[in-house]
This record gives sequence, structure tokens and C-alpha cells, in this order.
Amino acid sequence: MERGAVLVIITGHRGALGTEPENTLRSFRRAVADGCDEIELDLRVSADGELVIMHDATVDRTTSGSGEVAALTLAELRALDAGLGEQVPTWSETVAAIDVRFQAEVKAEAAVPLLAQSLKSDPALAARTLVTSFHPEILLAMRQAFPDVTTGHIFGRTPEIADVIARTRAAEASWSLCGIAGLTAAGVAELHAAGLSTTAWPVPDAKTLAEAVALRVDGITTDNPHLLQLAR
Repeated sequence: MERGAVLVIITGHRGALGTEPENTLRSFRRAVADGCDEIELDLRVSADGELVIMHDATVDRTTSGSGEVAALTLAELRALDAGLGEQVPTWSETVAAIDVRFQAEVKAEAAVPLLAQSLKSDPALAARTLVTSFHPEILLAMRQAFPDVTTGHIFGRTPEIADVIARTRAAEASWSLCGIAGLTAAGVAELHAAGLSTTAWPVPDAKTLAEAVALRVDGITTDNPHLLQLAR
């Protein structure tokens, strides 16, 4: 979406979370079809060391099974129904199937070396991946494992902008992903002046998208990309 001469990146949260089973290839494809520039997803590691897409530490909420992701093998994860007959996807199959940018949130520190190796071995993939986390130690571990990585620090309800800047810099990140509640145009301007790019979230509808664009953010994250199509 154009903000003057600047592109506002539309990111689909876990794909098209509002209409499809989250963190599945079906959800990611729907988000792309609904016009997303980028897909947000969550990374964990299976018991046998495979990088898989799953938000929660357990599979209970989003699949037909139960138990911790880290205690289940890839084969056991793949045997589960992740919604509408979808399987739990791996990172490798997702990046092969989806050709837009990725916002890859690292949920488990065990994912760091696997993700770093994936990005190191594929410069084109690295160029279209923003690695994010709420946890600075994960972002710093990614930076150590792959110094060329682009990273973003996630915040909930936006704290004082000076704190956002300090915490983002301490995590050696270049993006601040801020809860739209409490975010102001002046705050976004401060972040930009500090050399940081900014995403606002969540943006559930066209009205909130217009508010986010007025803040002059660089991107937004939404559960409902289908509701933003006409606003683009």
C-alpha cells in the first residue's frame, strides 16, 4: 500500500489467521491471495531437530493432537490435523511454496542455529526474511550466528518510545514491531530518526489501517488481510 511515495508493508499474521487455520500452507497462500506483501509465522523445533511452524509450545490448541512440539518428531507432527486437513508445515517447505517476504518469529531458542544455517545457505531467502522475537537474547543469538541477519524486536502495547529505541538497539535489531495501542505519529517519527523501521500491530480492519498509515509506519500486521483489500 502506498503512503505517499513509501510502501507500507502488509503482513499476514500466521498467514490469514482470521479466515484459515493458522500457520498452515493454506493460511499462507490465502494471505498472499488477499494481497499480503509478507507472511508472519512462528518457528519451533521438533524432537528430531526439524524447523517447524507452530505458535504454541504445545500442539493442543491448533491441531488434533496433544503434547509439546519439542517432544514430538516431525512424523508425529505431520500425522496431526492442523485444521481443514492441513499438516504442520516445515520452514523449508514453506519458503519453497511461498514467494513473498517472511517475518519469522523465533519461539524457541533451539530454532536459532537451524534458521541461521538456512539463511546463510540461501542469500535470496535471507534477503526476504525478517527474524523477530519478543526476547532480546534470541535476537542477539541470531546476530551472533548470522551477522547479516535483519531482525526486529516485538513489543506489545507500546512503552515509552525512548524505551523502545533503547531496547531495540540493545537487541541489535533494526525494526521495532509495536502494538498500535499507544503508538503515535510523533513516536514513529522518533523511531525513524533513530534509524529504526516500525511495524504496527494488530490492524484488524480498514479503519485501523488508515490510522496506521496516518502514523507513517513502515508496515502493519493483520489477522484479516481480506478486509484490507479494498483499502489498498
